[in-house]
Amino acid sequence: MNIKLLVSLLAGATFTASLTGCAIAPGPYLDTDRLDQTPAPDSVAQANVKYRVTPIDVSYFETHPQISDESLASVCPLTCLTKDTRKLYAYHIGVNDQISITVWDHPEFSSAGIAASTGGAGVPPLPTGTAGNAAAPVNTSGSATGPEAGGVTVRVANDGTIFFPRVGRVQAVGKTAQQLQAMLTQSLSKNIRNPQLDVRVTGFYSKQVQVTGDLKQPSSMPITDVPLSVIDAINRSGGANADADLQNVGITRDGKRYAVDVAALLDRGDIQQNVLLQDDDIIDVPDRTKSRVFVLGELAKPQTIPMNRGRLTLADALANANSIDPRSADPRQIYVIRAPEQSTKGGMIKTAALTTSNSSTMPGTRPLDLSVYKLDMTQVDALMLMTQFELHPRDVIYVQVASAARFNRVLEQIAPTIQTLFYTIQTTR
Repeated sequence: MNIKLLVSLLAGATFTASLTGCAIAPGPYLDTDRLDQTPAPDSVAQANVKYRVTPIDVSYFETHPQISDESLASVCPLTCLTKDTRKLYAYHIGVNDQISITVWDHPEFSSAGIAASTGGAGVPPLPTGTAGNAAAPVNTSGSATGPEAGGVTVRVANDGTIFFPRVGRVQAVGKTAQQLQAMLTQSLSKNIRNPQLDVRVTGFYSKQVQVTGDLKQPSSMPITDVPLSVIDAINRSGGANADADLQNVGITRDGKRYAVDVAALLDRGDIQQNVLLQDDDIIDVPDRTKSRVFVLGELAKPQTIPMNRGRLTLADALANANSIDPRSADPRQIYVIRAPEQSTKGGMIKTAALTTSNSSTMPGTRPLDLSVYKLDMTQVDALMLMTQFELHPRDVIYVQVASAARFNRVLEQIAPTIQTLFYTIQTTR
């Protein structure tokens, strides 16, 4: 057989197989006949965008000094628990709270005394529209004799009132225990000379917060007369799990989520992150899904690496990926790709919006405003600088392939075809 004819037949068969979609070739294959892959004008414009590369060298750190967290001025996103706010804190009574009221030297102001004076009923009249006996005395406080002779415990009714003998119904919701005490003292002074009262909230049922997320024991907690902060809520929930992102703890209040850096509170005692919780607050402790970086390219082990409380250097990321592949990586071309508009605490990438002539916005039609950094590991100072280059959440680290490795891969792809042609020619001689 003519060798030239055989080669032509093999080439023609290969070309025919490629035209028919490689239907006889093994391995996964996606039929693209039903896909419209015509590039849009916007995509063509984006393909021509050039991004400036900033070298990671000594000059970079001279113009971009690394600011430590200790030197940053921390700002509390909400009211935080400090010495001053702790002194000003006061609990305000709410519906269904349990209140203990004691009148000194007056045993008639007890559940037993009320029952005796009402003929054994012991239940005060309820306000109109209130279900049950929520405002009735529920148990006694104190003994029948002695200095604390009179005491009764009541619950705040749905209309926000309580009933007390010789006073009647009193509005209690929204008042502190001291304010309610002053009101009852003034009302009793009309019948009793110099009455002495002690008012305490003994059951806190009106206000609570929800603590959820990556915790050992997520739960709901009541707001009491002792200030409840975000660190208290996390500790009472058994603490955070090992993969919790304490740098991005969320507090949802009135439909808005505020980010709190609890890690800064634990690491360096930043009290400007210890938020004072309020009724209906939702505390969510996320995992480190958003606080991670992506290490791709010519590595021994490409992977995603979670950040440790929001901190990770370029050296840490490469070391966790078992360093670059010495057989195929180009140590002069290690890139860090970052979206500057994304938050350093796990925020999403924000793309710019293009406004057309008809005043409509098309999000994502403009290219990302990326920042690209390049490290040359063949330089001796670069090995130390990479330990100081701080990464941001969702940074992409890409290790470029060496030109020789790309050439060898091309040879690996065409070598079987060359061998096939060679052995075919040998058999036809």
